[in-house]
Amino acid sequence: MTDNLNDKNLKAPLPTSTGKPEITDGTNWFTLATENWVLNTVGSVPATLVATTANLTATYANGTSGVGATLTNSGTQAALVIDGVTLAAGNRVLVKDQTAALQNGIYTVTNIGGTTVNWVLTRATDFDSPSQMVRGKTIDVISGTVNAVTSWMLTSSVATVGTDSITLARLAKSGLDTVLGTTNQITVTVTNNVATVSISSNPVLPGTASVTIPTGTTLQRPSTLTAGMLRFNTSL
Repeated sequence: MTDNLNDKNLKAPLPTSTGKPEITDGTNWFTLATENWVLNTVGSVPATLVATTANLTATYANGTSGVGATLTNSGTQAALVIDGVTLAAGNRVLVKDQTAALQNGIYTVTNIGGTTVNWVLTRATDFDSPSQMVRGKTIDVISGTVNAVTSWMLTSSVATVGTDSITLARLAKSGLDTVLGTTNQITVTVTNNVATVSISSNPVLPGTASVTIPTGTTLQRPSTLTAGMLRFNTSL
């Protein structure tokens, strides 16, 4: 695939203001949220191109309290492919399946890797500190064999990057993951959450009862004939 989603092409987070507005009910003071604070901390962040489907074999370095943190390939050296998508430098990746959940989060590809070079992922600049990792934030995923057109919510509280678990859960599904077919009866294939249902070649009908075929008079015979048509003629 040639999809390319770079940090530089995405809208940067809005800056937060210095100081906070407040209101009083005559007894106590209450801090109000500014528009910028809400936009920076609530809701979704720019989409990722792909999301992981399993633990990445990699060494984690936490950078400076999460800023500049990296995942570096520690397995077989090869160009980075996630969920069926061959990535390019700058692509955004949702890492959500690490055995050590503190390593999860949004990363950008800083080195695609190859047969003699390790791939490297670096925490995205808009998701590398506790102030950005607000519980309830959602992340959309664009492409992938498994995770295309899905959304994930940060469900854990993150106070310290590199220590606290970063846990993500898939939001309510709007499509299909898997539909099981039956050998010699119905077959099902699922691609990008779309299921295709078809009858197997040389199908076998299960059960011990009966099969009802179309019934009608001679005049109700189909006007266009196809070899192999079968019906019950009530006029005979």
